[in-house]
Amino acid sequence: MADLDKDAARLEELGYKQELSRSISSFSNFGATLSIVSIPAATFPLFMYGLSTGGPAAMLISWPIVGILSIAIGISLGEIISAYPTAGGVYYWSANLAGPRLSPVVSFYTGWLNFIGQAGLTAAASFASAQLFVACFYAGGVLNVVDHPTTDMFYIGIVNVVNFLILVMCALLNTVAVKWLGYLTSVSVFFNIGGMLLSMISAVAMSPTHLSLSDMFSYWNNQTGLSDSYCAAISILVACFTFCGYDSAAHLIEETTNADIGGPISIVSTLAVNVPFGFFLLMGLLSVVPANPDDLNAMIFAPNSTSVIVDVMVNACGPAYGIFLVVIVAISVVFCAISMIATHSRMIFAFSRDGAVSEYFHYLSSAKIPSRAVWLAVLIDTIVCLPSLGASTAFTALTSLGTVGLYVSYSIPIFFRVYHAKYFTVGRWNVGAFGPIIAAIAVLWVGIVTVVLNIPTVNPDPFVSSLFNWAPAELGIVLVGATAYWLISARKWFKGPKLDENTLKLYGEKPKDSP
Repeated sequence: MADLDKDAARLEELGYKQELSRSISSFSNFGATLSIVSIPAATFPLFMYGLSTGGPAAMLISWPIVGILSIAIGISLGEIISAYPTAGGVYYWSANLAGPRLSPVVSFYTGWLNFIGQAGLTAAASFASAQLFVACFYAGGVLNVVDHPTTDMFYIGIVNVVNFLILVMCALLNTVAVKWLGYLTSVSVFFNIGGMLLSMISAVAMSPTHLSLSDMFSYWNNQTGLSDSYCAAISILVACFTFCGYDSAAHLIEETTNADIGGPISIVSTLAVNVPFGFFLLMGLLSVVPANPDDLNAMIFAPNSTSVIVDVMVNACGPAYGIFLVVIVAISVVFCAISMIATHSRMIFAFSRDGAVSEYFHYLSSAKIPSRAVWLAVLIDTIVCLPSLGASTAFTALTSLGTVGLYVSYSIPIFFRVYHAKYFTVGRWNVGAFGPIIAAIAVLWVGIVTVVLNIPTVNPDPFVSSLFNWAPAELGIVLVGATAYWLISARKWFKGPKLDENTLKLYGEKPKDSP
């Protein structure tokens, strides 16, 4: 009870009353974060991308590099969430760290970048699970790639229908009592880790052939039509997509007990678990891919099940057990989508609370769930998936869009944490004098990621629109729209979120009511 009172009191200092039900434990918050920073949700759908964009060598070399730099981002966000434990997350943090004068415009853009990043990440998770479920029907012989190839509207349509049904199911599960959502996220920890371990161990144990460790680290496969150095740069997408979304710990923070400690620990623990765990999982799965480059490329470009990872599992473990393992992984990806919708809806709720979107979404059901925000998130995620009807690179674009949107939104509060260091008061969880150094490294890394993930991923000759990386176009539309909205209307009335009392005192201003 004391923790609840302390959490509510701190939230009031940040400018808000306790509206959401604070009934999620720190472990459940960790479970939700781990489900979102999900290794199978990222690596399984992007396995084909990784194998054709540098192959096993690029995937294994880029993983620890991206992982360590992601931990730098996680530590920086952990320090900030400890100082400002509110559901607004990076949007709220940017407002406080930028200071009262810049707060409106900085928080406005940060919020919209985080908004579109959340949408891209959630849509990618649900779409990936739909692709895996449909691939099981191909692997089981119910459908075949001769009659219904992946370019056929039947395949595209059925994936989109399954995707929509998954999103609706996730939304329904997100409208139950918060404590049940907490139970689901706790279960997902064991399902996620157990499913990954079972899949990797089974594939390695049952496969008749294996690549040696030295073979995996030297197995380069560039099918992009671009130079090897260019290919090496864009190969980071697999790891970058895996290591993003950990700000979800913040979006659930107003429902989490002992928030200023539990939130940071959720972020850093998730990354600390996933970096080494994911590396060994990748090693296991890559050890059973075809050793002959021609065989590997034949599987990449014409998988019998429509999914390279499903072909790998079926070839290693046999059809029945291989499909069983894929279903377990697909369910863990659904857990990721459930958690993503939960965090996306809280972000919408916080954004609405401060007037950045319609106040209609600042609404709680009788169970203290932001139900209207939940359904808005599902609608947006469905729309974001529509480009898949006409572009075969749609999933890559979704992952790039979600990754870039979130990474840039992370970098803004971290940048101001360094630039306005004298105005930042650390919370109970901090890394002391190392904080500004780690934050500077994080900002530089985000700058690199932003450029790399917005450039073409293949070089079709002649140009083919269906192979174009549409992520920068989608991101550009959002930024142009947000800028037009700001210049025409929002700048006249949007004042940003309520600022922390301590922040206002540091800037020599008195606390005042927000809009």
